Amino acid sequence: MKNLFIMSSVNLQSALLSGPRTARELASALCVSQPTVSRWLAEQRDHILVIGKARATRYALRRAVREIGSEWPVYRVDEVGEVSLAGRLHAIYPAGFVWRDAVNHRESLFEGLPWFLVDNRPQGFMGCQVVGLYKTHDLPERLEYWGDDDVLVGLTRFGHELPGNFLIGDYVRMSYCFLNEAIREAVSEDNLISLKDLRGQYPLEVGKSQSREGIRSSAGGEQPKLGEIVCVSDLQCCELLIKYSPVCTMSSGLRWSDLLVAEHLALAVLTDYNVAGALSQIFKLAGRTFLEVIRFDRTPHFGRRGIVSLEAVSNEFIGHSGAWDEQAASLLEQRLISREDYERILCIHAFGSLIANTDMHNGNLSFFLGDDFSLRLAPVYDMLPMHHAPNNHGEVIARPLRQARPTRLTEPVWEGVKAWAVEYWRRVRDDDRISADFQGIAAQYLHALEA
Repeated sequence: MKNLFIMSSVNLQSALLSGPRTARELASALCVSQPTVSRWLAEQRDHILVIGKARATRYALRRAVREIGSEWPVYRVDEVGEVSLAGRLHAIYPAGFVWRDAVNHRESLFEGLPWFLVDNRPQGFMGCQVVGLYKTHDLPERLEYWGDDDVLVGLTRFGHELPGNFLIGDYVRMSYCFLNEAIREAVSEDNLISLKDLRGQYPLEVGKSQSREGIRSSAGGEQPKLGEIVCVSDLQCCELLIKYSPVCTMSSGLRWSDLLVAEHLALAVLTDYNVAGALSQIFKLAGRTFLEVIRFDRTPHFGRRGIVSLEAVSNEFIGHSGAWDEQAASLLEQRLISREDYERILCIHAFGSLIANTDMHNGNLSFFLGDDFSLRLAPVYDMLPMHHAPNNHGEVIARPLRQARPTRLTEPVWEGVKAWAVEYWRRVRDDDRISADFQGIAAQYLHALEA
């Protein structure tokens, strides 16, 4: 009898290694009756995950992810810092996940990590530094080698420091609550660093960052940056991302200094034309230029906002790699974004084209993510003339002006946005923080637009 039980267990689990199946499919694959399959499933209920109900019921084999188990509670932090259960994540064979939503009680099956969790992974320059602090978890040293299971291990160990408002697992929830309480206590006792005091320490913080010390935050992008939490008023704080240039005595440092100022000006111009840009300021200290940006996935009241990149949304819903305007059209067609956000994306794409931004990839446009997984366009960030950035070797190369042309979708907004670009290049040309060389480039663009 024991041997028969072992055989049935092995056969059933083997049949589910390739993915979820219905009872009928299992009976056919195992050449047994459906009542026999039902009995075997009941005997293996600790290893089997039931998905769906009635005739739509499927069965999946639970999959242990290294030492962290096969299922995890996922929590959501709201804008005032309160934590609630968002759902439960289950790992199944061969490499997928099942999401059980705690709000609408729906189940969803994903071949990899759910799209709304993908952006929580460590990424970019600061992601590399965060990973450096957690080497004991036997994760690949290079982020590009991380698979979904690596990401999940990371999210259950240090996910309280990463973008967005999801916390995976109880350890991370407790870590977040401990951190949040420490910040609240520091603010109430006036022990958190102020903006004025912090800015004088930026050069020192660069040294700490480069030696992988003192990292408190993470966000995507390869540009060197810092992350800080500062006090802005009584019982309020904000989190900052601070990009910085190399020392400006080098040609590459001077050019990156120009580009950081140019990014600050681009965000300001967009905001002036009613397209929200991330709030930023420029500081020049110890031979470097610093661009200070307030994180829009955090709130002054110790809370967080859900955030998801166009890359994650596109991979889940679109299925093509067109430019921002084309992907926005696909999202509008599926009613995933509003008409207003669609039109804003057209304007943003046109503006980026007109200011020679050659880095409008899917990670550089994001949406706020509602509790119901609705999408609302987030403020613009990383908007700058990347066509004129130093090359991968750090060399500043003279490049011809980038000629911008409207696309079929941006043509209706092109002339209007061209006025934004004129204003932008005028500000770059006239800004004393910009080098004479880059002011000359701005003057050329301005002349071409006004011709």
